[in-house]
Amino acid sequence: MTSNDLMKQPSPLSNRRELRTLLKQYLKEGSENKKFNWQSLTTEDWLPHNWIYDLFQGRDGKIFVSTWGGGLAVIQNGEIQTFNKNNGLYSNAVTCVRQDQHGQIWVATDNGVNIFEDGHIRSGGLVGKSLLNLAVDKKGNLWAGCWRAAVSGGGLFRWDGQRWQSFTTRDGLPGNEILKVFEDSRGNIWVGTYEHNLGAGVGCFDGKQWVNYTKQDGLIDNCVYSMFEDPSGNMWFGTTGGVSVFDHKYWHSITTKDGLVDNRVYCMFIDADHKMWFGTEQGISRFDGEHWLSFTTKDGLVDNLVRTIMETQDGELWFGTYPYQRGKGGISKIKTDHQKQLIDRVLDMLPEPPSPGELPSGKEA
Repeated sequence: MTSNDLMKQPSPLSNRRELRTLLKQYLKEGSENKKFNWQSLTTEDWLPHNWIYDLFQGRDGKIFVSTWGGGLAVIQNGEIQTFNKNNGLYSNAVTCVRQDQHGQIWVATDNGVNIFEDGHIRSGGLVGKSLLNLAVDKKGNLWAGCWRAAVSGGGLFRWDGQRWQSFTTRDGLPGNEILKVFEDSRGNIWVGTYEHNLGAGVGCFDGKQWVNYTKQDGLIDNCVYSMFEDPSGNMWFGTTGGVSVFDHKYWHSITTKDGLVDNRVYCMFIDADHKMWFGTEQGISRFDGEHWLSFTTKDGLVDNLVRTIMETQDGELWFGTYPYQRGKGGISKIKTDHQKQLIDRVLDMLPEPPSPGELPSGKEA
């Protein structure tokens, strides 16, 4: 994308009819009355902790569960193996796992980056940095978002295979506390910010310069926890005030007035059935382009604060919860109906995707 492509446009909020038309381009209506069989996975099933920060499945089928306080759980063939500081992790607060183009597994923690390799943990760098999110771009660079600026300085970091490069507000970053890092289909890097729960909006980096967006530009709230790109190329931002959809010209908004169960949106996801899921502080909302469904603990969800969503290779949807209460939380699972599993989660639904052999694994909303 050239610098002109990143120029801010006049961005009045468009009406709900336009937003519904946008959503129907890729969502598939149906099964709005379906009853789901919810299953739970908690410490009673040998998870090391019930506070789940991230879920990720590697190309070999291993599922990595990042917990805040219990380290890293690796699930394969129904067996759970746990790794913590005693095994070499920099912290038992694990926040994100991603796999690079070489198959290497990177693990973000509250005290630096580790690498999981052949059942062992080794150093990955950034020791002392409180990290929340990782992303691997098309060039193979690893991006790490740091928060808790007062403790570890905050900022964004890029590993090119040789060295770490840092980005801060001095370089154009919108804020120094990064909640989410995401690469769009054009190769731009987006970040969502926290800034002591006040937020500083989102930033977009084209490799040369940053362009930042806040509430003044049309973003519904400046504290941004999640983001992804839909099959039409629109950018979605889950915030503490609802969801913003940016079509690179206009901003659209989705809130409880539209059907969300809660406005604090921590994760978003499109499944292989072309249904959209929103993880919030008060449960899950599902949208098929026409109908909304919401699920809470009353429906079988293990806890209402949903921090991460993943679809497994065998078609299960996993929801990781983070309740802030001891003894609560864990993972909820449901089986979806689709017959053909999409190789990747969201980005592989974009127009003219690469061939299956070139698809990266584990993209998350």
